[in-house]
Amino acid sequence: MHVDMVHSAEACVLRLKGSLTIERAHELKQTLLEALRSNERIVLELEGVTEIDLSCLQLLCSAHRTSLRLDRQLTLHGERSEALRMAVRDAGFPRILGCHENPDRGCLWTGGWES
Repeated sequence: MHVDMVHSAEACVLRLKGSLTIERAHELKQTLLEALRSNERIVLELEGVTEIDLSCLQLLCSAHRTSLRLDRQLTLHGERSEALRMAVRDAGFPRILGCHENPDRGCLWTGGWES
């Protein structure tokens, strides 16, 4: 896993690339926590993800729920790699309605997961 963390006036952009699997779950968790602790808005760019498993999908989901509790915003931006789309689909994550914890019904897994 390779992470580029770019700060701007509007957001902290996390560009995640490579393999996001159980072997990298702890590193991903620490990266997400660092971003959530110090930024109001976090944007995830995942087009460079070549492999992702359920453990890291769950971490992304958990980070989104944590952002809601902290009154922060965590969103996906950009293209979604084929590996990511397949993993999200295979795990049954795509949703029509968003997270029940978000009053705006936003969710990382709504829209754009078809291939």
